[in-house]
Amino acid sequence: MRTDINIVYHLGAPHTDNELITWSLRKDAALLAENGVMIRRPKEYRPLLSGMIAELKGDQPSIVDQEALLGSIIKNQEVDRLIMSNSKFLGVPSWMFYGGTFYRNAANNTARIRDLFPDNPCEFFLGISNPANFIPAVFTAQTEKKYEQFIDKTELATVRWSDVISSIQKENPECPITVWCNEDTPIIWPTILREIAGLDPQTRLQGELDVIRKIMSQDGIDLLVKYLDERPDLSEIQRRRIRGIFLEKFFLDEAVEEEIDLPGWTEDTVDALTEIYDDDIERIDHLPGVNFISL
Repeated sequence: MRTDINIVYHLGAPHTDNELITWSLRKDAALLAENGVMIRRPKEYRPLLSGMIAELKGDQPSIVDQEALLGSIIKNQEVDRLIMSNSKFLGVPSWMFYGGTFYRNAANNTARIRDLFPDNPCEFFLGISNPANFIPAVFTAQTEKKYEQFIDKTELATVRWSDVISSIQKENPECPITVWCNEDTPIIWPTILREIAGLDPQTRLQGELDVIRKIMSQDGIDLLVKYLDERPDLSEIQRRRIRGIFLEKFFLDEAVEEEIDLPGWTEDTVDALTEIYDDDIERIDHLPGVNFISL
């Protein structure tokens, strides 16, 4: 059993990257392979992981089972870093308020995937989102429950990502965790990709503009690509600043318009949740052991 392979779990959250981390990185599959990094198509590992977890019922797999699982994923390739992504690693989204607590099973669920390869180094990556947008998006995307069942008597004022992150850290103390805000993703996307892949900060990736393309006009994208291509020696901080300037000028308002219509929600609800989220970001930024990617 190769215990030197670093196992990287991207935990989501739901409706943050919408599988884009996988497909953006896979554009550079050859570059990743040269650096010993593997990111498979989700269908090639998700059923294997969920099946093993269900079979184990909380126990750790034997060495034989670990070897079989790892071999089924990496085949015969030389791998030093294996990336796997699933927004259900935290828990089934429609049950994220089960028992009246926001992702109350996140610690247990992450421990289960971590224990699939208990002797390998492990890292977690998590994109978070303003609950004022996140909750409506998750609720609207599911059909299992009415709102009252979905929210399960949870007090909205108690919804904090910092609590989820702290619970994951407590259950998996040896696993570094990297966190970023979904709202910042268009600007920091290249950094997110490189950190997940464990690549040098100056590495250029084919998918590094994949997020910003969705919310900028085509004219803006064309000008941005031309501007950056003509200045290959810019640092990432400089490139980030330029992406921000272009996004402000060529932003498509209709790309992110969201109508929130949940029972009992008002503009005051949205404002209160946003204020709590802003304070929570500050707390997360100072959590020991958290690598927080920010603007």
